[in-house]
Amino acid sequence: MDKLKFEDSLIKLQEACEKMKSGNITLEEAIACYNEGKEHYRNCKSILDEATSSIEIIERDE
Repeated sequence: MDKLKFEDSLIKLQEACEKMKSGNITLEEAIACYNEGKEHYRNCKSILDEATSSIEIIERDE
């Protein structure tokens, strides 16, 4: 998966969660949604971790 912007990845994660919560999908679809959601979660976490590191560096330099 190409690295999406945080907001785009968050929307995709929310969509995967809603689809799984609906209960109107097969087990195979639920597994695919879970795996897709997991990738979007990792992307969001990576972006947030990078932002946190940048902020810590800025604050330390001030």
